[in-house]
Amino acid sequence: MFVLGVIYENCTGCHLCELACSYKHGGTFNPLLSRITILTKPEVQTSVQVYCLQCNDAACERVCPVDAIKRDKSGAYVIDYSRCIGCRECAYACPFGAISFDFKARPIKCDLCGGEPECVDVCPHDAIIFGPEEKVSRELKRAKATGVAYGIYGGAESPYRRKKAEEAENFLREIWKRNEGLEL
Repeated sequence: MFVLGVIYENCTGCHLCELACSYKHGGTFNPLLSRITILTKPEVQTSVQVYCLQCNDAACERVCPVDAIKRDKSGAYVIDYSRCIGCRECAYACPFGAISFDFKARPIKCDLCGGEPECVDVCPHDAIIFGPEEKVSRELKRAKATGVAYGIYGGAESPYRRKKAEEAENFLREIWKRNEGLEL
């Protein structure tokens, strides 16, 4: 089975995944219509993605009174809107908060884009990975072992974060040099 995985430390909070998802599914760039949500916590410099984990024993599927949620050939749970009655039981049952609603009050959740997730293609820092479950699990363990997930698991500071901090510091120094003599 193919799954999505997230290396949280690589996420910069750019929200491109949200925009790509909303455009793929709704033809508009609107993060409210995205099936993936980015939660940014500036106090710990971390962004976390909320998306459907395609659980092996999905609570959303179990509680649906009209059997509108089924697993498709790509391994994703999809919603059959011709059956859905809009009761919201699936959203209440999801322990991860991965089901939201569109402007017509219909539930929306990640469907893995039929096996080719747009969020993976547009992520500029390879924070979102997709592939066979074993491969994704191996990549996530490797990231954790090398201390990439510093903000969440502890470990060595990420060289990526240090590079971004150095770039920001250099940018600020350039601005200061150009405005030398100005009182701030």
